[in-house]
Amino acid sequence: MLARSSPSHVLAAGLLAGSILGSLQACAPARAVTVEKVGRLDQVRLGFGLGLDGSVSPGCTSSKFALRDPIHLSMKVNDAPTGSVVRISVRNTETQSVAWSENRPVSQGDSHVTFEIGRKLAEGRYRADSTLGGEAASPREFMVHVWHGDTD
Repeated sequence: MLARSSPSHVLAAGLLAGSILGSLQACAPARAVTVEKVGRLDQVRLGFGLGLDGSVSPGCTSSKFALRDPIHLSMKVNDAPTGSVVRISVRNTETQSVAWSENRPVSQGDSHVTFEIGRKLAEGRYRADSTLGGEAASPREFMVHVWHGDTD
């Protein structure tokens, strides 16, 4: 046999359910979360000689260059989204002034990029900073000096 609810029980249950629902905080509307993919820079090499693929060869890396030596900076770009730009700036570590800089768009996905810093940096200590989409790779510090080699 089923028990019948009295109208007062139905009203009490309705009031209780309403008060519980009324005490719950309103849910904030769902927002889309955008995760920006920026890629990364790997195999950042500073050196004086390039391999067949156009990047600084592992055997030609250096942190010391004589005046007028060629200076190259190469890196592998991984997972670059469309419209990515690699930015390089070379600063004199003593004065913090920018001695050389370049921005270069890179292909979407994976690629290699090489920058020719050149042969015209003055004697001193420098730091090359590389970024892709605002994410920085480890800086490379180097020195340009006067070479005092054998004169024979």
